[in-house]
Amino acid sequence: MNLNILTYAIYTLVTAFLVFRVGWVFYVNGAHYLYDIFISDRDTADSLNRLLLLGYYLLNLGYVAVSLSFWPQIEDYVQLIEMLGERTGIIVLGLGVMHFMNMAWVRLVKHYTIRNH
Repeated sequence: MNLNILTYAIYTLVTAFLVFRVGWVFYVNGAHYLYDIFISDRDTADSLNRLLLLGYYLLNLGYVAVSLSFWPQIEDYVQLIEMLGERTGIIVLGLGVMHFMNMAWVRLVKHYTIRNH
């Protein structure tokens, strides 16, 4: 059996699950922060939240798809496990960085809106 195909399948399933699960948690819990910023306009907060979720999915799943083309040939099961761990770790690290960047953006916008009103 071609180990690259097995590795791609496992990687795609694991990262898709992570991206969709984390995205949904951010979507549900992030709505409260957006409602806090857009106090009088809940529709705008909901629209922005959906837009952020869609952009999040597109960016992360696109990265997963593109990154598959840069993998080396997998020769044995040890290399399979190493590649899965390394590439999944990169995705998890990227999700964390994106989360903190979004939270910094929300804090700045909230600070700006409070200061100007």
